[in-house]
Amino acid sequence: MSDLDSDQLPGSASEEGSTSTPLYLQVAHRLERQIVSGERAVGSLLPPEAELAVQLGVSRHTVRQAIAQLRKRGMLAARKGVGTRVEASKPDWRDRFRNDSRDDLFDFASQSEFFIEHKERREVRGKTAAEIGCRPGKRLIYMAGPRHFIGEPVPFCWNEVYLDPIAQDVVADMSVLRSSLFQLVEQRTGERIEEIQQEIRAVEIDAEVCAALGRPEGTIGLRITRRYLASGGRLLEYAIQTSPADSFAYRTNLSAE
Repeated sequence: MSDLDSDQLPGSASEEGSTSTPLYLQVAHRLERQIVSGERAVGSLLPPEAELAVQLGVSRHTVRQAIAQLRKRGMLAARKGVGTRVEASKPDWRDRFRNDSRDDLFDFASQSEFFIEHKERREVRGKTAAEIGCRPGKRLIYMAGPRHFIGEPVPFCWNEVYLDPIAQDVVADMSVLRSSLFQLVEQRTGERIEEIQQEIRAVEIDAEVCAALGRPEGTIGLRITRRYLASGGRLLEYAIQTSPADSFAYRTNLSAE
């Protein structure tokens, strides 16, 4: 029997209780592990989509989506008349920051681990309240810690999250997050994120964050903020991701038309 013989793999639930990792991402993760381990060597060709779908027990559409994910990461390349070739045994981690949709954010989160070192209720005022976009004095759940790509010992960014108290039960016992937090909040509370506002700024990283990331003081990086809004523009989550410049790349394609 294939390891991927249903729309939901047995035992695929994350430690946070989520069982909704899309099947195409599960297939992508499995193919990635095979490539990293050398089972599918660099320079080798994948079987045709139809054959691979039979091997994995999924549809051709699911295989096509999984291959597209690994092409984004630089691990596979499709060549007309040749097939899909294994290009690299490790993904280009920096390329994970092409977050143009909810699926991209979900994929990014599922490939990394957020180690929560600080968790508290915090009353936000002044500049912080203005940045978040909430009334001064509001008490929010605050979490912070390093984020690593799975299997990588060195963190690539420092994460901070402010959450509406409605998410208290979601994060109460959480120490490591390996999936998208906004999706867990949606699943547990019934809320729906209708808009995600993202902003990217160049910054000099704070000394404390530099120390946590093992970088020298004065390191230049990028600060990404994301505001997750529910119906009526109500803020459910405000996330801050601070990344040293050499761990970040943002790519997009522009039409010539």
